[in-house]
Formats: sequence, structure tokens, C-alpha cells
Amino acid sequence: MNSILKVAPREGTWSNSVCNGAATEGSTVPEGFSRSFCFEDADNGDANSEWWPQGVTTVADADADQTWGDPETGWNPADHKPMMVTWYNKDDWNKDKKPDDADVDGLNTERKGVRVSFIDSSTGKYAHVLLVYPFINSSGNASYMSVRTSQHYSTSQKQYGSLHAGGMVWYGYYLYVADTNRGFRVFDLRNIIDLGALPAGQWGTSKTAIGRQNGVYHAHGYRYILPQSDGWTNTACDTVEPPPGTPCDMQDEEKTCEATDVTPKTSFASLDRSAAVRHITTGEWCERAQATDAYRTGRVIRWPMNDSGGTPALDANGIWAADSAYRVPFNSAYEDNGGIQGAAVIDGTYYLSQSRGALNGKVIVARPDTSTGRLVETATRRTSAIGVEDFSVWPGSPDRLWTVTEHPGQRMLFSVTP
Repeated sequence: MNSILKVAPREGTWSNSVCNGAATEGSTVPEGFSRSFCFEDADNGDANSEWWPQGVTTVADADADQTWGDPETGWNPADHKPMMVTWYNKDDWNKDKKPDDADVDGLNTERKGVRVSFIDSSTGKYAHVLLVYPFINSSGNASYMSVRTSQHYSTSQKQYGSLHAGGMVWYGYYLYVADTNRGFRVFDLRNIIDLGALPAGQWGTSKTAIGRQNGVYHAHGYRYILPQSDGWTNTACDTVEPPPGTPCDMQDEEKTCEATDVTPKTSFASLDRSAAVRHITTGEWCERAQATDAYRTGRVIRWPMNDSGGTPALDANGIWAADSAYRVPFNSAYEDNGGIQGAAVIDGTYYLSQSRGALNGKVIVARPDTSTGRLVETATRRTSAIGVEDFSVWPGSPDRLWTVTEHPGQRMLFSVTP
């Protein structure tokens, strides 16, 4: 991590004001605004943006002391606290309808998967790391492909879509990256590979190739890759009471946000360090509901974590079982309900990041009602920014909620006081 930050090739801008005026309506400022970061122009994007930011996590999730690594000559980790942002590849980003990127299996696709920005919260320098899925190729050599909704070879666009990576939690050495219809992909930061350190001629810098090809290692032009090391898959059925002899129907896109949808989507994620038992909080993005349908606003779910080791707290059968779930509020006082892109919990209070298209998003503050299984709003909804996404908590005095905006030309990483 620190080795990457030391030589990070990109440099954004930190500001104590809104660094990108296009990220909010008019001259509005998100309520409780604290600090913002703007990416370089190329990453801020335009109409043909290839990459879209989604998930946020920080070193405050990773370690209680909010630093990473040991001091070295000329480098004090306390002065370079890392933050991370996931970006998913917008399939067919240039809208040419041509599959013109060479891929590991001989197919030509434009699905580059997911990258993670490692950001220095002091200097603003940052680097992109490509997440990859490792495998042994037909020649018996180690190779890798981009991270997608399915890692099976197929010409099917649905199976080959880039993973959305709508949320991410950095806990210990591990990155838990949201896999919408499955659960989590897990990446061990000790496995970062620097392709630039390979012998001369073995690092391929082509942006249209990935994996090992003719003895050369490609990563869509990126220098660093991080292979998937583990994963967690939801096991509940999508049918409340499946008929006898009927196989369990796992999560599928056709049943999301409906009464028959039992398996939760993992649209976003954050870590809660404030509770006696640490938890990852996940939740579902559901289209903004216009009727009082309890199933159309989505749910938030809590998953217990061990205090050390960066690992889930498993039951006696090795199952990582959620210990609570609540429906997202429906409030008839507002035109928009649902549309939740992030959730964080601090001392039992839930903060929900609501996106509202081209309008400023909202922060919804709520607490659980165990008698109804629903979150109940406890405050007026707060103005946020346009296209807000995932939440991450940075504990302190005061606490901070970090989020990122996704729309091209309107991108900004920023924090607010809850």
C-alpha cells in the first residue's frame, strides 16, 4: 500500500470547500460538509467515461489506529492515511457496439471489470489497481481475467458484465467488495502484484489486453493487479416456501425488491466499529418507490465480524449468518423513497445515502423498529450531492461519513458530519 502511494502517478486536489461545483445543484453545499477531494480531469470523466466510481472505504475501517504500515526513513504512515474508491467498467463505454478489446480466452470484449483507487489523504496522490480473477490457462500457466458478474467463459453479455462493485470494506488485510447478486468477493492486500517489477518485456501495457498472453502479462494498461483470494455467497432461497423437490432459487435480477425476494442483494457495504461486536452493514439498491410497498424500498443487513484478523464471525457450521435485517423507510412526506446507494451505522443510528438522479441526493437518518422490522426516520432528510454512492465511517471527534459521486464531470469524494 505505502509503496504504491509513494510513487502514485496521479494527483487529485483536496479542499475544505466543494472542489467540484458541478457535483451539487447550483451553489448548494451538502449539509454537514467537511472536506472534499477531486480526481484528475481524466478521471472526473465526460460523456464517454469508461470507469464509474462506486464504493468507498478508508484506513479507519482497516485498523483502529487509522494508520497502515510502519514508519520508514522519509515516510510516516500517520501522515499518509490511505483511502480507497472502487470503479466499475462501463461496458461498451464508447457506445461503438464493437467488441474490440482482446481478452484472455480469445474472445473480444470491453469488460474490464473493477479497479480500485488507492488515495493518499494528505498529498492527494493516487494510483489505480485492477482487481483480477486468477485461473490456470489451457497451457498450464497462471493467468487472470477481469472481475465480472460471472467468471465462466461465455459469449453471453449478461454473464460477462463487469462487476458493479457498489460497495467495499477494508478490514485488516482484506478488501470485501460487493458482488450484487452473490455477496462478497474478497481480496488480500498482501497479494498485490506490481507488473512493473517483472523482467523487461514481461509487462504488457496495452489497454486492450488482460492476463498472460505469449509470456507477457497484461492488465488493461495498469501496473498493479490484485487477485481475488476468497468469496462469500448468499445461500437463502428466493422463494419463501419452495414446493417440495424444487431446487433452491438463488438471487436473480428478476426477483429483486419483490415480496418473493428472500436473498438480499449486496449493493453497498460499510463497517461499523461503534458496536460491541463489529459488523459489516450491507444493503439493497431498489428503484425509487412511488407507492407504499414495503418490499420496494430495499433492506439493510448486518453481518458480524471478528475483532481481529479481518475475518467474518462464523457460526459452528462455518456459516457467516446475518444477525439483523430491516426494511428501508418509506416516508409519504417525500416524493422519493428507495434509491439507496449506501448505508452506515454509528451507535445504532442508520445513515442512508439516497441518490436522486440529476437532483441533490439525501442523507436519511433512521433507527430500527424491531416490532415492524423497518427503519424509522428520526430527522428531516439532509441535502447531499448529485449521484451519491456508498458510505464509509471515519470515527473521530466528530465522526465523518465519506461518500463519492458517480456522474461524469460531477465527481467528488467528500465527507459530512453525521
